[in-house]
Amino acid sequence: MEKFEVTIIGAGIVGLALAARLAPKLGSELLLLEQHDGFGKETSSRNSEVVHAGIYYPKDSLKARLCIAGRRQIYQLCRDHDIAHQRLGKIIVATSTDEEEYLANFLKRGLENGVEELKMLSSNESQALEPQVKAKAALLSPATGIVDSHNLMRLFYQQAKEAQTTIAFNSKITEIIPTSAAFHLNYKTDNDENFTFSSNIVINCAGLGAAQLSRSANIPTPTIHYAKGSYFSYSGRSPLSRLVYPAPPTGGHGLGIHATFDLGGRLRFGPDLEYCDEPDYQVDEKSHAKFATEIQRYLPSLDVAKLIPDMAGIRPRLQGPNDAICDFIIREEGPAGAPGFINLLGIESPGLTAAPAIADEIAAMINL
Repeated sequence: MEKFEVTIIGAGIVGLALAARLAPKLGSELLLLEQHDGFGKETSSRNSEVVHAGIYYPKDSLKARLCIAGRRQIYQLCRDHDIAHQRLGKIIVATSTDEEEYLANFLKRGLENGVEELKMLSSNESQALEPQVKAKAALLSPATGIVDSHNLMRLFYQQAKEAQTTIAFNSKITEIIPTSAAFHLNYKTDNDENFTFSSNIVINCAGLGAAQLSRSANIPTPTIHYAKGSYFSYSGRSPLSRLVYPAPPTGGHGLGIHATFDLGGRLRFGPDLEYCDEPDYQVDEKSHAKFATEIQRYLPSLDVAKLIPDMAGIRPRLQGPNDAICDFIIREEGPAGAPGFINLLGIESPGLTAAPAIADEIAAMINL
């Protein structure tokens, strides 16, 4: 039976960042498995591609700490490897007095988390930056930006491959058996061929499938909710020069339908938030009215007739519709009877931003 020192399951942004981080020390003793025919086929390729500053997350949470560390690394990686990115900055806008108080809380939280350069803006200051945006006040975050996430993933993939990582696509894990010596893992290829191998350490980076994978190793596992987020693109000329976010809903249920750009300058709005039983990537055209209403709260002059259904993504959320905000779960499952199994559960936003720091976190856990 073939044996590896470390197996990473899932080649999304986090699995790839981890493979790139571990590969120089492990070489061919590192295995990266992915059920699809290439990397980044699910959550990692269906998102806003925003590099988050670290404002929203509770102090001392994994999301806050890893977002800030990951952001700094991503900008440096982009500079070092000529990956397209723009540090556009963003404003979070308040359209009511209650929302002004909400922004003040976010300013305090962001400063506690160590986010740089945050500044509260008056209505006039906000309008000077974004004349078309209606705001009683706004919170300016210059550190927020956008990144070419596909080429960032490609960089991690190439770094892992050049260090002789064993990489297998079209390979879906069907069973994980913990033993006293190592894990025995069975997987099936797209040709319905079955293979078995063993690994001393297994790292679950499977995203939408992470809970199912964890349970297959007989580990007590919380529910992962499928949180669908749809986007509408804008066919007209953009009235904005930076990212614009509304004050988010209470309870941590998304960040509201916000305005972002791709690196070609195309304006896009989203995501909204809809819990679903199974992954569904269709954008419901009937959502147009909801998007129009939400966007015009802060961008009243937008020609909503130019909103076009674009794409949808699914986030793996630990937080259900009626739950309080949840942090990432990153833990070694020895206490659950599976020493050497490392679970990553609920890695949603800011997972893209945090990916390099998550890789560092896990490398430290396994002393590599």
